[in-house]
Amino acid sequence: MSQWHEEYLKRYKRAKQDGKPFFPYTVFKDTVFATLLLLALVGLALWRGAPLEELADPTDTSYNPRPEWYFLFLFQALKLFPGSLEAVAAVLIPGLIVGALFLLPFLDRGPRRHPFDRPLWLGLGVLAAGVWGWLTWAGITSPLTNPTVERNPLVSEGLRLYRILNCSYCHKIGGKGGAVGPELDKTAANKEAAWLERHFRDPQSVSPGSPMPKLNLLDDEIKGLVAYMQSLGGGGPYSDQAPRLFADHCSACHRIGKDGGDTAPDLSTIGSARDKAYLRRYIQSPSKLNPDSSMPSYKDQLSDVEIEDLARYLASQRE
Repeated sequence: MSQWHEEYLKRYKRAKQDGKPFFPYTVFKDTVFATLLLLALVGLALWRGAPLEELADPTDTSYNPRPEWYFLFLFQALKLFPGSLEAVAAVLIPGLIVGALFLLPFLDRGPRRHPFDRPLWLGLGVLAAGVWGWLTWAGITSPLTNPTVERNPLVSEGLRLYRILNCSYCHKIGGKGGAVGPELDKTAANKEAAWLERHFRDPQSVSPGSPMPKLNLLDDEIKGLVAYMQSLGGGGPYSDQAPRLFADHCSACHRIGKDGGDTAPDLSTIGSARDKAYLRRYIQSPSKLNPDSSMPSYKDQLSDVEIEDLARYLASQRE
C-alpha cells in the first residue's frame, strides 16, 4: 500500500473517532436545508409564478422559439452546425462530454485534491464552463428571427373560437385539418370582411349547398372569426414599422395604392403573384432572381428582422 494511502486511512480513522454520527446530526442539517429550499421554491412560485405561453399555433409565423435559459447553450450551438451537421451539436458533442464526465473518476486518480495540483483537469473544467457561459450569453443576446408583432385581441378570440368549435374537423389551415370544407388560409383569407360576416351568420345564404351548419354566433364572435380568417392571408402579421420601411426604402420607385413612385412596378397586388419567401429573397439580393434588375440589394442595409417584416407587408398586398 502506498504511503499517501496509509496517511489517508489514518486521517479518516481519526476524523471518524472525533466526529459525530450521521444520524441524527447530519440528517437534521440536511432536513433543515431541504425544508428551507422547498419553502424558497414555494415562495418564488407564489410570488413570480411560472406563466405558460399560449397554445401552439401552426399558422403563427411571428413566433420566436426560445428554450429555457439552461438549454440556451445548445440552442446557440445548433447555429454553428447548420443543416445536416445539427446532429454533431445535438448528439455527438453532448455525448462526448457526458462520456468524459463518466470517465473522469477513472482518468483523474491522483492523490492530490487541491485545484492547483491538478492544472490539466482544472483548465478543462474552466474551459468547459467558459464555453457554456459564452454560448448561453450569445443565445440570450441573439437577435429575433421574426419581427415582434402584438397580436390583435380579435384575432386571438377568433383562434380560440376556431378551436372550441372544432372547425379543423372540416377545414385545413397550413395543410392540417379536414377535407370537407375549403382550406381557409387559401380561400377565406382572401375574402372581404363583409362576405365573411354574412357567411358566418348564414353559410347557405352566400354559399348555397354548403355543408356548413348555421352556428348562431354572437356579433362579437363573428368579428373575432372574421379577424382570424383575414390574418391567415399573406406571409403572416407584420409590425407597425413595416409600412414605414416601405416608405423609407421602396416608395421612391414603387407604389402601393396611391402612394409611391412610378419608375418601378406597382406593388399594390404583389402578394397575389409572389409569396413571402420569394419577396424576402428578392429584397435581400434582387440580381440573384432577376439579373436585369436595377434594384439595389438590401442585405447589408436592413437587418434580417426588417427584411422579414417588409416581405410580410408586401405579401399582404393582394387584390
